[in-house]
Amino acid sequence: MRKGPPDNALTSSAGFLLSRVGAAVQTGFKELIGRWEIRPQQFAILTALDAAGQAYQQELCQALGIDSGNMVELVDGLEARGYAQRRRDPRDRRRYLLALTAEGETAFAAMKQAVDEYDTRFLEPLDPGEQAALVAALAKLYPTTPEGRRVPG
Repeated sequence: MRKGPPDNALTSSAGFLLSRVGAAVQTGFKELIGRWEIRPQQFAILTALDAAGQAYQQELCQALGIDSGNMVELVDGLEARGYAQRRRDPRDRRRYLLALTAEGETAFAAMKQAVDEYDTRFLEPLDPGEQAALVAALAKLYPTTPEGRRVPG
């Protein structure tokens, strides 16, 4: 009688491996950005704003796949920390434009550096070619939104 699965039984399942690696990365990532008292979706918003300079709130909802009700709460939190600001679009008062504040730019630069260092440590077992291949494969598997649209910018 076998005492457990063969060594390759679990390591041959992409779904299993992705779920285990994903759980480990998610835990570490949340802990890392928690230093700035933000959540992963807020990091995504800051990333999009850093790339775009500014964006309409509704545009970010669609690009990031965030429900508009959740977006309000997420942006409120970023504003409360001084990382982002929303203002009415001068051409259409019904729309909000979001942008990083100076404090947000400084904080995001520090976050980005910390995330890059985390990625480097996590991917250390892979050689540079394997790292690039992994990122390329994951980018194919994970569309930016269900509709396949890219983040504004």
